[in-house]
Amino acid sequence: MITLANDSLSIAVKPLGAELQWVVDAQGRDWLWNGDPAIWAGRSPVLFPVIGKHPDGQVLISGARYPIKSHGVARTSLFEIRAQDGTACTLRLTDTDETRLAYPFAFALDMTYRLDGPSLTLTARIANTGDAPMPFCFGYHPAFCWPLPGCEGLPHRIRLANGQSPQHLRLDAAGQLSPERHASAFVDGVLTLDNGLFAADALIIPQGAGSRAWYGADGQPGVAVDYPAMPHLGIWTKPNGPFICIEPWHGLPSPADPDEPLDKRAGVIVLPPGAATELPMTLTFGVPWSG
Repeated sequence: MITLANDSLSIAVKPLGAELQWVVDAQGRDWLWNGDPAIWAGRSPVLFPVIGKHPDGQVLISGARYPIKSHGVARTSLFEIRAQDGTACTLRLTDTDETRLAYPFAFALDMTYRLDGPSLTLTARIANTGDAPMPFCFGYHPAFCWPLPGCEGLPHRIRLANGQSPQHLRLDAAGQLSPERHASAFVDGVLTLDNGLFAADALIIPQGAGSRAWYGADGQPGVAVDYPAMPHLGIWTKPNGPFICIEPWHGLPSPADPDEPLDKRAGVIVLPPGAATELPMTLTFGVPWSG
């Protein structure tokens, strides 16, 4: 386990999946879901090179089908620690014989965690180290406590900084993306959380979520989520789960069509050989809504 700390926050990151394990502030408040396996064992998995499930558990790439787990290979792979000091660390995953069975590309995925005051910035750097164009999707999946510490009994809301009320998509019974658009659950950019919203699984916002959101109870310290390079947003919890996931994505889950190739997926990134891209997310803890 890697631990980082400054005067405002302390965090832990596990090399398995490069997954954030906890975030505790100077007041002793733990903001992240504890990963109780009886409910949901995840805490903040890294989603690469796909998001969600595929028909028959197979993804179509260059005319061939590859068996791939939900959310891809990163969350169940061991990352190598590349750099670490008191307030930052970088972990790397590269392709292996095992990853190539599911995703036949040479890649390097670096996950950097960096503390700056009450903010934690996660930066994914994805590089194509092979000799063919490399399609992939990427997503963050942090799970925050619901209710937040000290906010028990208060309504919790997600607020979009752009003030929009975007429509959303849903998953079908098999976990694939349904094309039907649903009326927004937001009102002037505000989503009041209720477990009934997630009886049919996640809210998936394909456009209109902007690049910044805030989660918390009105008038109380909350979490600001900045995702400047991520055009899509998922919001999810287990039925009656004591957590809420606010998930910036670049790419969407698979539709039910098993013949849709990965490189045609909505939001997919296709990196040329030798190219790399960075996708950051910043979480700022203990801050009120500021519009």
